[in-house]
Amino acid sequence: MNEDQETEKLSRKEYAKKLRREAYQRAKEYKKNDPREIARKEKAKEQRREAYQKAKERNKAAKKEKDKKTKLDLKEQLVVASELDERPLAPVISLDSVRQKAAGRKTRPRDL
Repeated sequence: MNEDQETEKLSRKEYAKKLRREAYQRAKEYKKNDPREIARKEKAKEQRREAYQKAKERNKAAKKEKDKKTKLDLKEQLVVASELDERPLAPVISLDSVRQKAAGRKTRPRDL
């Protein structure tokens, strides 16, 4: 009798909305406890984990390869630097000698 009173109070539109909501709630509860749905979710979870592990391994291998390449580049740079170190240096000019030469020069008068 209580439900009859509620349906009398509700318009047809509101009553249809209420029925749809109840049907949705029942379906949601059934899906939540359905063994096939649980198995499907578990399978998807495992696939995500496997994909994550594969990506992690790929990134690890790529990083290792990059580090290896960087080490080779550094070794090449060290070889080039050591070759540069073996070159004869240009003569060092002291600041005093530059000042002495400048003091000994005659200045030219500038034409205006």
